Amino acid sequence: MAAPANASEPDVAEPSPQRRSSRRSFLRNSLRATAAGAVGLGLYSWQIEPHWVEIIPQTMPLVGLPAALAGRRIVQVSDLHVGEAVDNDYLRATLRAIADLKPDYLALTGDFMTANRFEHLDRVMTTLAEAPIAEVPTFACLGNHDFGKRFRDREIADRLTDRLDSAGVRVLRNASVEIDGLQWAGSGDLWAGECDVWNALDTIDTSRGAILLAHNPDIADVRGYRDFRGWILSGHTHGGQVRFPLLGSPVVPVKNRRYKRGHVRLDASRDLYVNRGLGHSLQVRLLARPEVTVYTLAQA
Repeated sequence: MAAPANASEPDVAEPSPQRRSSRRSFLRNSLRATAAGAVGLGLYSWQIEPHWVEIIPQTMPLVGLPAALAGRRIVQVSDLHVGEAVDNDYLRATLRAIADLKPDYLALTGDFMTANRFEHLDRVMTTLAEAPIAEVPTFACLGNHDFGKRFRDREIADRLTDRLDSAGVRVLRNASVEIDGLQWAGSGDLWAGECDVWNALDTIDTSRGAILLAHNPDIADVRGYRDFRGWILSGHTHGGQVRFPLLGSPVVPVKNRRYKRGHVRLDASRDLYVNRGLGHSLQVRLLARPEVTVYTLAQA
């Protein structure tokens, strides 16, 4: 039945002035909290995390490791990016503290500098002088930034290699060496067009485990490993550098996105470890703290 024409509409209560004021206050406070959180997160990712180094312990089992080497330590440092973008006092202090980790060997996995040509060579050497490279055997590979702005200038890489070698850093560019019964190899950089895993491992005794230094972790997928058994130590990715909860890292400079950070079991005979590095090209890190990795050798 239709309502009478003169029936009045039900009254709709208007919000009280106090309620409207409370709602506006809530919105203002929410916006302020969101803005403050965004500013705080920005400051944290710019000023705090890029210099908040994490020490990562990692066991490294190797087939055929001499019993006398079990328990010895390898300290890996990667991606210093000495240059204008990275606070040199921070780098020097971090390298100076490595002595406290009691390393038996040092592994340096490339991107020593960010430079157009030779302008930061001297700074690289004075920075590295803070690390205990004179006290312990030190091995290295080069990274793409060590070949200049376009990653292809071998004259820059050659001069850096000479300076590092003269300071006691054994730079392995598609070569290998053995010391104390421990096999080390190093690959040329992938992006620089110098990678040759076959030659890097040419003199390795494949009945025993070995350590391959290779800046770019995508090297794990190239050919040339034959019967290699051991670990590949890399850097390059900065751990994704910026990671968002649930979304992950939007930009990672590798083809194989499995190789973003940390330990990756490749197959029955090979392990990969991707170090997050110490430096940066752009000063920002979020959920990807700079890293120094400490490996403890063990018999497999």
